[in-house]
Amino acid sequence: MALCTYSKLSHLLRKSIYKPSVLRTGTEIQHGPVSCAYFIRCQRSVDSKALQERQRQQMAKGLPKQKPISGVKQVIVVASGKGGVGKSTTAVNLALGLTANDPSKSVGVLDADIYGPSIPKLMNLKGNPELTDNNLMIPLTNYGIPW
Repeated sequence: MALCTYSKLSHLLRKSIYKPSVLRTGTEIQHGPVSCAYFIRCQRSVDSKALQERQRQQMAKGLPKQKPISGVKQVIVVASGKGGVGKSTTAVNLALGLTANDPSKSVGVLDADIYGPSIPKLMNLKGNPELTDNNLMIPLTNYGIPW
């Protein structure tokens, strides 16, 4: 029995798919090449204690420390691991609902969507935001909500 790597074994199996093991010509049977493969589970030679220590150190770091945003008291995050589920629509409706519920509070939307301008479409915004002398962005505003 010969040992081989996964890539060699994969190549061998792909080649053998197109070669039938039995060829029939008329009433006579010819046996073609037949191959057997033995799978042996291989483990990397990694010191398990060192690996466990590294995992423990990574897990001890935890989540990044939250840094306050000047002028912002509360943050609501709308997120999902999947696209096309209505995150932007939910964020806009949430902002409009909060503004309608208590007009004395200021509400803003920060869009981190890199794939499309869905918030400007939902908020009916046109144009580009301007910059101040300090290189800070002046957000576009509609319905009383800056974006």
